[in-house]
Amino acid sequence: MCNMSGEKDLVNEPQENEEELDSDEDDEEMEAENEHVGQVIDVAFEASCPSDTDFHGIKRLLQQLFVKNLNEEISELTTLIISQDFVGSVLKQDNDEEEEDEDDSEDDDRENVYNLNTVINISENQSLSCIEKINEFLTKQCEKNFKADPSRMGNLLGNPSNQVGLIISERFINIPPQVALPSFESLKSDMENAVRKKKKFNFSHLVLISKTYKAKGDGGLLGGEMFYTNPEEKLFSEICEYKYTFSVSDQRDSISEGQWDDDGGDMESLRTVMVFDASALGHMITKLKNELPAA
Repeated sequence: MCNMSGEKDLVNEPQENEEELDSDEDDEEMEAENEHVGQVIDVAFEASCPSDTDFHGIKRLLQQLFVKNLNEEISELTTLIISQDFVGSVLKQDNDEEEEDEDDSEDDDRENVYNLNTVINISENQSLSCIEKINEFLTKQCEKNFKADPSRMGNLLGNPSNQVGLIISERFINIPPQVALPSFESLKSDMENAVRKKKKFNFSHLVLISKTYKAKGDGGLLGGEMFYTNPEEKLFSEICEYKYTFSVSDQRDSISEGQWDDDGGDMESLRTVMVFDASALGHMITKLKNELPAA
């Protein structure tokens, strides 16, 4: 998806400042920040194909999703996503109307990826450490947490007749879910074009790792209401073949900042793995059209 653009309402939230500032400058910045907290502003977004300049922004989003389950492999996975720039998209702020200083251009390249939507083939590229680690991670979590059939993911990934695609749909927490529909529509089109060009994107199954959470002590992983950080993924869960959930509360989860504290707050950070027949992608898009609230 290289041509989606539009304006979305974005709620300002306080961000952690990593640079050391003089006390006066720090106070002024805090006052300015606080003035805008909770306000709704219009932000224009532009979608483009992943490129080298998006490396740090994509990597940051991947770290939100995988937290500490992939460490050294995150950079390799980021490089893989960029290398297949014919599939998927990144969403960035459209700065055409506002000139940026040249000195800030490098920082913009590092920080301006707000949404990533793509798919990678985890049945191929077995020589890559990131693919090996993802498959191992998915298999082990299924063995530990999917009591109905602990070996199901291992059998899926171990069957050479299967082609399994891992959908990565990750964004900043204050980006509205309405970006999902054009992102998934474009991803489906990209995959179809790739298949026509004889690339290995003709999947038999799709896997999605969703960021979920629930109240701590609320009946354990199998009890209590579960919430989805990306609301549209609750719709997807209704049509998946099977799913399993596990906790990542022992890992620092950057997506939680501004909502709850995994180190002692009321919510437990989880991941839910959903497995679909590949034909479900069209049904996922239909659900987004029919059931996702309009912007």
